[in-house]
Amino acid sequence: MANTTLPDDIIVHILLRLPVKSLIRFSCVSKRWRSLVISDPEFAQSHFKLASKQKTLNRRLLLSTDSQLESLDLEAPSFGENSSVRKLVSPFKLDDGAKILGSCNGLVCAIGVYEKFYIWNPSTGLSKTLSNTGSFGLWPRVKMPYCYHGFGYVSAIDDYKLVVATDFIAIFSLRANVWKRMKGPDDQSIDMQYNGTLLNEALHWLPSHQLYMFAFDLAKEEFRKVPLPVTRELDDMPFQYLGLLKGCLCALQHKSCDCDSIDFWVMTEYGVRESWTKLFKFKIFGPPGRPRGLRTVFVSESGSVVVKKYRSREMELIRIEKKEDKLDDKNDKVVVWSDRYTLKWCCEINVGYDETLLWVGG
Repeated sequence: MANTTLPDDIIVHILLRLPVKSLIRFSCVSKRWRSLVISDPEFAQSHFKLASKQKTLNRRLLLSTDSQLESLDLEAPSFGENSSVRKLVSPFKLDDGAKILGSCNGLVCAIGVYEKFYIWNPSTGLSKTLSNTGSFGLWPRVKMPYCYHGFGYVSAIDDYKLVVATDFIAIFSLRANVWKRMKGPDDQSIDMQYNGTLLNEALHWLPSHQLYMFAFDLAKEEFRKVPLPVTRELDDMPFQYLGLLKGCLCALQHKSCDCDSIDFWVMTEYGVRESWTKLFKFKIFGPPGRPRGLRTVFVSESGSVVVKKYRSREMELIRIEKKEDKLDDKNDKVVVWSDRYTLKWCCEINVGYDETLLWVGG
C-alpha cells in the first residue's frame, strides 16, 4: 500500500497559508502540529511575514467589560453577532486596575499592580510577566488622565519597546530588560490621544493644539513633529482620532454643527502637510432617534470606521463601511452606516491587535 502521509515540508507549506484561528484549532491534531503552531518561532515569523505580505492579517478590537476581556472581529460580515465576538482569558486582572498600554505584531502590553508588566498574545494565550523592572513608580501615574503611551518594534535590533509618558518619558527595552528616563518635548500637550499609533517604527499622538502631531522614533529615542492638515471650515472641531489606512496615517474630524458627520483625512506622503487629502465624509443616516454624539474608536486597514455612542446603560459600537456614496451640499462624498454591536455601558475600548503566532520567549 502506498504511503499517503505528506512530507513535513509540504505540510508546513500548507499550514503557513492558513489563518491563525484555524491554526490554533488544528494544533490539537498532534503533538507535532501543536509544537509547530505554538512553540516554533521560525514558523511564527514565516507565517507573520507571509500574512503581512499578502495582507491577510486579521484585525480584532480588544474590549473590556467589568472583569471580562473580549475581542471583536472588525472585518467579519457578522459584526456584533456571537460568531464575531471571542471571550479571552488574560494573565492580568482588569478588576484590580490593570491597564493596557498598546499592541504590536499581535502582542499586547499591559501594566498591573505592584509594577508588573505583561506581554500577552491574545491569539495563542501565551504571556510573559516582567517584574521588578525599576519602572520609576509608573503604576499610579498610568491611571492619571494625562498619561499617554505606546508599544512598538525596532527591526534593526530585534527589540520591542514600551513608552509611557506622564510628567517624564519612560522607555522600556524588552531585549535589554531595562528602563530609561528622559525629558519630554518642551511644548508637549497633556491632552493627547492616549494610545500611540505605530507607523515607520515611531509612535504618534494627537496633542490638543492640533497644529501637528508628536512622533517618537523608537530607534533613535527622540521626538519629532509631523504636520496635521490645515482645515478652514467654521464648524471644524479638533481631530479626535489618529489611525492607519493601508500604511498611511489617517485623521478623523467631527463637525461641531453636525454630530453625525465625520471627515476622513489621509496623509498620502509621510511628513508632508500638503499630502493630506480628505477622502470622504461619513454621514450617519438613519431613522428618527438615530445616535448622535459619536466618537471614533478605530479605523481598520480596509477603511471601515468603528464609532461608539453611549446611551442609557449601554454602549453601542457602529461599524461604518464605504458601501454607498452620496453627495452633500458641498459636493463631499458621504457614506451611510451599516452594522451595530451593543455592549454594557461600562465597556472600555482598549486597543486593536492583529492575530499572529509571534512570541518574545523567555
